[in-house]
Amino acid sequence: MRVSDLKVSVEDDVLVIKGSHKKEEGENESWSARSYSSYNTRLAVPENCEMEKIKAELKNGVLNISIPKGKVESKVMDVNVE
Repeated sequence: MRVSDLKVSVEDDVLVIKGSHKKEEGENESWSARSYSSYNTRLAVPENCEMEKIKAELKNGVLNISIPKGKVESKVMDVNVE
């Protein structure tokens, strides 16, 4: 696969990965071999990640996606006991 064959996006807290690959061989001969493959998946993105810093890298046919975690703020609230 090439980078032009892939599309990675985030839609409403969902990571969308789409890919397609077309291959044609032997167009000048009496017959030609064609193959087509596609891939489409959706993954829920955690709420505590930094959406703007999501990175995708394609290297040697392997897609690596990095989703950095944001700071988790835990809120502690005292409750009055009566």
